[in-house]
Amino acid sequence: MSTRRHPPRGRPQNRRPANRRSPQRGRRRNTRRRRPLLTLFILLLIGGAAYFGFAAFAHVQLPIPLEDGQAAVHFIDVGQGDATLIQTSRGSVLIDGGDHRLGMGERVVEYLRDAGISELTYVIATHPHADHIGGLVEVLQTFPVGTLIMPPVTHTTLTFERFIDAIEENDIYVRAPVAGSSFSVGEAVFTIIAPNAAGYGNLNDYSVSLRMALGETSFIFTGDAEELSELEMIAAGHVLSSDVLRVGHHGSRTSTAQAFLDAVDPTIAVISLGRDNSYGHPHSVVMERLQGIRVYRTDEHGHIVMITDGTEITVRGVVLWRAWFNQLMQWIG
Repeated sequence: MSTRRHPPRGRPQNRRPANRRSPQRGRRRNTRRRRPLLTLFILLLIGGAAYFGFAAFAHVQLPIPLEDGQAAVHFIDVGQGDATLIQTSRGSVLIDGGDHRLGMGERVVEYLRDAGISELTYVIATHPHADHIGGLVEVLQTFPVGTLIMPPVTHTTLTFERFIDAIEENDIYVRAPVAGSSFSVGEAVFTIIAPNAAGYGNLNDYSVSLRMALGETSFIFTGDAEELSELEMIAAGHVLSSDVLRVGHHGSRTSTAQAFLDAVDPTIAVISLGRDNSYGHPHSVVMERLQGIRVYRTDEHGHIVMITDGTEITVRGVVLWRAWFNQLMQWIG
């Protein structure tokens, strides 16, 4: 009889010593260890590039030297609000100034100084809402202003009272907008295209809207004008066709009617808004209408600068890494 013992059923005959690990298992564990380190390295790399890229934009690209026949249009990132600076070699125009309650008055003043502004030829206060005129208080208190254009309508807010006080304290000349009238700053010609009526029930429809033309290039700025005002611009027969549209009312569904968008027929659209704002701007219906148009957003791209020589429009200062970084963080999260 054989004395050889058989191993218990179900157990492998050739077991590895207890102190030896499977090479494959070790590789898996090492991979798990490396993944967090790799993710951290990628984030640090992107964060460093983002920081230095933004610093280079903020401190190197401003001020922008302009020659006769050129203009720079700065869509200033003021969060949930509007502020647009148009510079020429012979003067400048500021449209709105953000909301002072968010500290945007100081931001706009700092931006204007960085851009080399010492005085403003025109200031346009499109309408009396705080996210448009609030920051203008600090601007009017800091820079000499040639002419201020604002609609003949009042508001009952403390912000509006502060705005009127700043106008009076600095003895600024005020002019009401007249649709169809024009003024020039350097070789840029600004035509007022709204408001075209009075007695609106909504302050947004009082928004002063402008079309700027320089050579063969053109831009439209509409404040918070809603569909009623947009349709009035069409009915009035104003020239609306433009290369760039500053989208009305931060991308709200109450503006950028399809008929108005067709009349403007822009190749570029710019939306000024705050990141993760409580209004849900820009609304999906507006973004659908803008399909096929190159869209820039201050909540994703920061300060947006467009240079025109009357023939071509060049986009500069667009911090694309912010959009990429936001998408990456959403993917990781």
